[in-house]
Amino acid sequence: DIPLSTSHEMPPNDIPSKPTSESTNSMPKTLKRYRMVALDLDKTLLASDGSLADVQADYLRTLSEKGFVVCIATARAATGTYAYAAKLQIPRLPIVCSNGSSGFFWSQGSTSESDDDDPVIEEQFHFPVPKPIVLRALKLANKHNFCLQYHYKDSVYANEKSEIHYRCTKKYTAKTGVRIQHIDDDYKAILKKKQLPSKLMILFDSKDNLKARNVIHDEFDPAEAHVVKGKSTWFLQILNATINKGDGLRHMCATLNIPLDQVIAIGDGYNDIEFLQMAGLGVAVKNADPSVKKIANVNLDFTNDEHGPMRILQELDDRGELMFQEEEEEAEKEKEEAGLSVATS
Repeated sequence: DIPLSTSHEMPPNDIPSKPTSESTNSMPKTLKRYRMVALDLDKTLLASDGSLADVQADYLRTLSEKGFVVCIATARAATGTYAYAAKLQIPRLPIVCSNGSSGFFWSQGSTSESDDDDPVIEEQFHFPVPKPIVLRALKLANKHNFCLQYHYKDSVYANEKSEIHYRCTKKYTAKTGVRIQHIDDDYKAILKKKQLPSKLMILFDSKDNLKARNVIHDEFDPAEAHVVKGKSTWFLQILNATINKGDGLRHMCATLNIPLDQVIAIGDGYNDIEFLQMAGLGVAVKNADPSVKKIANVNLDFTNDEHGPMRILQELDDRGELMFQEEEEEAEKEKEEAGLSVATS
């Protein structure tokens, strides 16, 4: 058996605890059934060097082929997920990106409308940052010499104005593999087209971390914009006030017609708290932030580098807790037959 443990420490006051019935230091004894797993990327599914291990990609693909739903949920921009989606090769892979602001299905290859091998993107939802917030963020960035990144669909724009800005965007590209589109008009053209961003990123020199955080948090009330909390020392993310990663998962599950209590969410970072709380089973990898471990149903004894996500899914599969498509169809058929039997009796 794979050693797992559950967390029952009291969460900090500012983090609502997720109700849980587990009272032992092992997996819950009561059999539950799950139809979908939603996986964070960085420091969860991906190794510390940013790679997706072949063994995990192959395993997730096998689950998908059997009818179990695999979903990616990440803070990354859409384009920052494509290389991993291509490796998974799961048709119509559900992806929640930009910390819940956007959701789409990803498929590789040509369609009747496209004869090339570019990915086919089917957008399912998009909750952009309102224009007044965009304008205030731009004014704030210009005033304090921060670099503003503008994330819209497949594109990430930046209007670099100093050496610090260029260093920040190069660092972002090195970390994510996403190329920046350089503009020089303070986003006037894209705003004129009413192409509002799924998220904004404000990048700054690490030595200005404390100052930048104070300035940005003071500028935006939580009712106006969601400034994503985290431990990064060189950027902050700004979302629509109504959105977080958990909300993104909820919207994707509504699209897929999968109840949230039949979903497993696996993550590591502060932005994963609502994400884990939204799911039927919230799982923290061993290397997760303490704040995440405190609200998770299950804390793994394995890190991202030890294939923690695959190990918990294997354990649940061995316990008969993963539901596959054939079983779903049989269950639906039994329900229909039971209904007919009641109606004719």
